[in-house]
Amino acid sequence: MAELSARRVVAIAAIAGALVGGAVAAGVALASTSGNHNVATSAGGNNSVTTAAVVRTNLTNTVQIGGSIGYQGTYTVTAPLGSSVQDVIQEQQAVIEDQQTLSADEQSESSASTADGEAMSSDQSTVNTDQATLTSDQAIESQDCAGAGSSSSACSQDTQKVSSDQTQLTQADLQLATAQSTATADHEHNQDTVQSDQTKLAGDQAILALAQASAVNPGTTYTALPQVGDVISQDQSVYSVSNEAVPLLYGAVAAYRAFSVGMSKGADVGELTQDLIALGYGAGLTQSNDYSSATATAVERWQRALGLSVTGEILFGQAVFEPGPIRVTSVTPSVGESVGGGGASSGGGGGTVLTATSTTPIVTVDLDVSQEYLVKPGDAVSIVLPNGTSTVGGRIETVGTVANCPGDSGVGTGTGASSNGSGSADQSPCSSSGSGTSASPTVTVTITLDSTPPGATLDQAPVNVDITSQTVNDVLAVPVNALLALRGGGFGVDVVIGTTSHLVGVTTGLYSNNLVQVSGSGINVGTRVQVPSS
Repeated sequence: MAELSARRVVAIAAIAGALVGGAVAAGVALASTSGNHNVATSAGGNNSVTTAAVVRTNLTNTVQIGGSIGYQGTYTVTAPLGSSVQDVIQEQQAVIEDQQTLSADEQSESSASTADGEAMSSDQSTVNTDQATLTSDQAIESQDCAGAGSSSSACSQDTQKVSSDQTQLTQADLQLATAQSTATADHEHNQDTVQSDQTKLAGDQAILALAQASAVNPGTTYTALPQVGDVISQDQSVYSVSNEAVPLLYGAVAAYRAFSVGMSKGADVGELTQDLIALGYGAGLTQSNDYSSATATAVERWQRALGLSVTGEILFGQAVFEPGPIRVTSVTPSVGESVGGGGASSGGGGGTVLTATSTTPIVTVDLDVSQEYLVKPGDAVSIVLPNGTSTVGGRIETVGTVANCPGDSGVGTGTGASSNGSGSADQSPCSSSGSGTSASPTVTVTITLDSTPPGATLDQAPVNVDITSQTVNDVLAVPVNALLALRGGGFGVDVVIGTTSHLVGVTTGLYSNNLVQVSGSGINVGTRVQVPSS
């Protein structure tokens, strides 16, 4: 056991700084003489002393890592390329013409089929009549030419009659066969024509559907644009084209087609429906991925409220969908600049209008892989803001699973030269012998903030992040400068009772800021110990 002393020798123990990495700077004195002593002064010097109470508390050690604060997410808003309104009208006219042609050819097919049927029916009737006449005349001939009548004039007339009937029947058969052949040819021709019409109609309808789906805002000129730093929320205008606002709606699916009754179902329709309901325009509308007449009615209410053209349809580019509010970081065009849309023969849009981020601040840290064990998702941290004094709480959101060398390289810096067995096993793969620099691989850690820092305006700025490395809860602690280094090793504190004090050996634990964890005989909450008064 170390010798307990009653006299404080005012000599700063260098070992105290070593024990806590310099954090407990010059806070431990050396004790050497036993016995009780007066608490008014410190033995061996004129330094005045005072007392401090032993407290029960939680102690924490932190590691400070440099990082940067910015905003989560990056978004690019474009004036989409697509079909002009004139393109859609032209395709609609083509479909109408196809439908008219198909209808006329179907009518022609029906009329030809009816006429051919009537001709075949008439020819068949003639064949039947001629066949009956031939049969009757043959019976008469057989009767008149029997026996001695074979040389009679009646027999001769009957024979001529039968021969004439046979000729007439043959002609009738030929006429019927011709009618049947004509009917078959007419049917095949008309069927081919109708099928060709149907194919052309289907093709033009598909082209129309694509044109309608990609029909863009008909405006031609940017008439309003946001400023860098502007925050835009749901139902607010992102920019304006030809004095018509392009509002922001919330949704994870970016707009990729126009909205109209008859379009196919999709998640984009579902998020539009959700927005309409959330904004108060969805009376009679139920959540669905189907753009129904009820959806069109809700869109009309929304358009009317925002002063937009009331059509019940939303053309491609007449609304912007992003997951939430956006913060503008750059704007590409200028007011008065052409959008490139609305021409008679060209599609609209094209090009970036602006870039943006979310409004959620986020901190990013490149953490040395040797310190990765200190963090896990959900851990609380403290962020020292760019002004160096303000702090805000945060929590670890993600810890990267890919380690990179500084500069985002995922490849080690080995030169490929032979080491002859002299390579260093503990050399970092990011070290560069050629440049004399040494670095360690890092993983990217993202941190969400508990609150938005006041006055946050920078897109990116440096911060420091305090990460908890050690924590002890519900322990006894005294000020670090209450410790006395004992000659035999270890530490003690001067416990004050009344006007006298005596040295008590203590076991130290975690050092945190100005406090140190202690335990020892007679050390309890409220016990008074000597500390320098200044």
